[in-house]
Amino acid sequence: MCLPLLMFRQGRRTVTLNLILKDVPGTLAKIFNRIYAKNINVVGCITNAIPEESGGILCIVYLDVTDLSTQEFMNLINELKKMDEVYYVDYNEFYVDSIGSAALSQYYEELCILNERSVVFTYAHLKGLFNGLYEKFGEGAAIFLYHLGLGVGEFLANAHKPLLEAGASPKVLLEFALQTGRAFGWFSKYELEALSEEEFRVKIWKHVECTFLSGVANSTTGNLRRGIFAGYLSNLFGGNWTVSEVRCINTGHDACVFHIKKERVTLP
Repeated sequence: MCLPLLMFRQGRRTVTLNLILKDVPGTLAKIFNRIYAKNINVVGCITNAIPEESGGILCIVYLDVTDLSTQEFMNLINELKKMDEVYYVDYNEFYVDSIGSAALSQYYEELCILNERSVVFTYAHLKGLFNGLYEKFGEGAAIFLYHLGLGVGEFLANAHKPLLEAGASPKVLLEFALQTGRAFGWFSKYELEALSEEEFRVKIWKHVECTFLSGVANSTTGNLRRGIFAGYLSNLFGGNWTVSEVRCINTGHDACVFHIKKERVTLP
């Protein structure tokens, strides 16, 4: 899934069209018909799935208007303003000197996913973070990342506790956490195998944490993920959950495999 929060096309003129629309069927079709009638190329679009307090839907459309005159573009804006389905419309453009222009959203003071504030880290940002940790701290980075993951898993567990209270099983909750991680782009796909109610095997393909460290480390490198699993399950179900990465793309395998198990308490 591409998030066109910022759109840049070198040598082209790109504009952000910001609209607040009535939440009624067919509105988007009417908007895009007006745009296409002027032979304008839509290069991105984000529509808010949750109505705002005003009752409107925020829709941000990224347009390539290189071949459109200023007058024709303003005619489009005026046409949209006259539509009954449109509460509000404006536009903005960011010039990058003679290189071109960028279209970006200025309406997101905060990005939210599931009503929680979110930020976007690009692959380059995170690769620099992970590589930098290993270059400075060596194998000590693995310990740091594991304990960082424990905290992440505990917070995720707190968000999912209502599902536990409604009767969801460990397998269902673990699968829900994996679905969330996949939706957020942390890996391409996964397989979950329940060996028992308290023991699982998870296979993950294209795990970004391990992909970052390709060529940097020659051992298993899914330490943040191990911590997330352990913190998540320990917070939800109590006890000591151990997580080991038994296979990794950095040890010559096609995917990363994690073994998860709740340790039994042996009384003296």
